[in-house]
Amino acid sequence: MKRFLIFCFLIFAGTIFFVANLDAQTFRIGVFDMQRIMKDSKVIQEYRGTLGKEIEAKRKLLAEKQDSVRLIEERLKREDKGLSLDERKRLEERLARELKELQRLREDIDLELRKIDRELSQRAIREINEIIREIAKKEKYSIVFEKAMAGIAYHEEPFDITQKIIDLYDSKT
Repeated sequence: MKRFLIFCFLIFAGTIFFVANLDAQTFRIGVFDMQRIMKDSKVIQEYRGTLGKEIEAKRKLLAEKQDSVRLIEERLKREDKGLSLDERKRLEERLARELKELQRLREDIDLELRKIDRELSQRAIREINEIIREIAKKEKYSIVFEKAMAGIAYHEEPFDITQKIIDLYDSKT
């Protein structure tokens, strides 16, 4: 980690040195805020809506399985004394099976939802990077930094291209 930070600092220092030696008109720096894009973009909000629908569908399936388990538990408690040993054993085995299925279902749903979230996030980042390259080429930016990752504490407003990215990204869909 320490080597990585030193490497980043050297790259940043080299960039600053390079910038200092260039004519101000030939070198343009852009800055964008990925968190703001993820919060404000309509496309990202649609992705979240898609994920929300998937979550809702999976919750219904999980709720049905939980209801099935609860009914078996209630029957075992309610008819505790009235059940024969064979019937009680059969219900307990069924309950154990249902509980295992419920646990597997929870794990499968969690894994599937994480996969969907990861795919949507990767797709969004890939699309946003294409938009950034498009804006950088069109408006002749020499370097574009992500505000948080570059460790930028301050920048003037003209350098921030976040809203341009959001507008172009939202207009492409």
